[in-house]
Amino acid sequence: MKKKVLILGSGGREHAMAWAFANDDNVSKVYCAPGNGGTSKIAENITINLANFQEILRLAQEKKIDLTVVGPENPLASGIVDSFQKEGLRIFGPDAYGAQLESSKLFARNLMAEKKILQPSFYSCNTRDEIESLKVILELPLVLKADGLAAGKGVIVCETDEEFEKALKTIFEDGEFGEAARRISLERCLVGEELSVFAVCDGENFIILNTAQDHKRAFDGDNGPNTGGMGAYSPTPLSTPELIDRVGVEIIQPTLDAMKDRGHPYTGFLYVGLMIVDGDPYVIEFNVRMGDPETQVVLPLLESSLFELLWDATEGNLNKSKVAVSSKTAVTVVLAADGYPGKYEKGMKIKGLEKVQDRLVFHAGTLQKDHDIISNGGRILNVVGFGKDLKSAIDDAYDIANSIEFSGKYYRKDIGKRGVQYLKKGSKK
Repeated sequence: MKKKVLILGSGGREHAMAWAFANDDNVSKVYCAPGNGGTSKIAENITINLANFQEILRLAQEKKIDLTVVGPENPLASGIVDSFQKEGLRIFGPDAYGAQLESSKLFARNLMAEKKILQPSFYSCNTRDEIESLKVILELPLVLKADGLAAGKGVIVCETDEEFEKALKTIFEDGEFGEAARRISLERCLVGEELSVFAVCDGENFIILNTAQDHKRAFDGDNGPNTGGMGAYSPTPLSTPELIDRVGVEIIQPTLDAMKDRGHPYTGFLYVGLMIVDGDPYVIEFNVRMGDPETQVVLPLLESSLFELLWDATEGNLNKSKVAVSSKTAVTVVLAADGYPGKYEKGMKIKGLEKVQDRLVFHAGTLQKDHDIISNGGRILNVVGFGKDLKSAIDDAYDIANSIEFSGKYYRKDIGKRGVQYLKKGSKK
């Protein structure tokens, strides 16, 4: 019997999930709460406040939802899984205790230290004086991380004294991160190649879906302010079978074991952000949900049923599951509003979508207004290109990007460039 799925969230990640479920033979109906202009084409959007758990529970009960999947981190950190479980409703994601792997940097760091998982050296700090004293001993470059959730912007890399002083002002004088910065994780800055690994976990077992590389900075050449992500590609050239095996054995399994030992078996997506230093995987961060925009390249390469995978995870049956992944490469380029991640305009009419109906375009900050799709956020669309290799996938993605128009359209022109350079460097060895 086919099942009903509810997706919580409104971004490109949630549109990618809705797309995967809408094309899944196990699924009869997809609901998105609140969804966006793109999800409205393939699912039923329901306007809802994601902080109102009672309203979400009532929705799941009224619509007889078989499986709820949580997109963003805030509902997980606030305990939506705990609320669903109390009502006997099936939901995929970690409880509030498990969500601390993302919602508390120091919780994650201490757990990794306990399990001897490779990570940069770190220090828990409560005051400006503590940080300044440690800086004298440790020397730059250093990384300052707000312990709590700060919408992906609570990390500051300090390479110079000027940057260090500016970071302290941002945290302690301007209070930019608010309560999230009550504690600070002061960390040594690692230098290497970045890589993200995405896994589905059932409390004891895990399956790695794929790897991806995000592009956080707003401007070409990895310049400008941090954003939610301006593009991504999957898989990455760094992801050898040997490295992925190490990530599973040395990082993911010990983390699941630690959570189980603490009485909170971890079920949900696990995003492992890595820095590869001299061939060794160091954990930069954990996220307890899929990345955005990485989901938009990871899920289109999944050839197995996403529904079956997540259902098996909620049953604790991942040891019986297998996944098939395409041998292609996928690249997504984010089309953003001019000014993002700062101030930007909304309400721009998006043109050209009819030209790319046979291509993959995930919506993020969009709304359906009468017969038009209009912009309603900073990151507006994610165009996804495919190819037999990274270069051809990049070309495909930019071909779509150039076909869509709206006032103030901005996008990076170098998504995937570092991956291509890495491949060229490797071919010369």
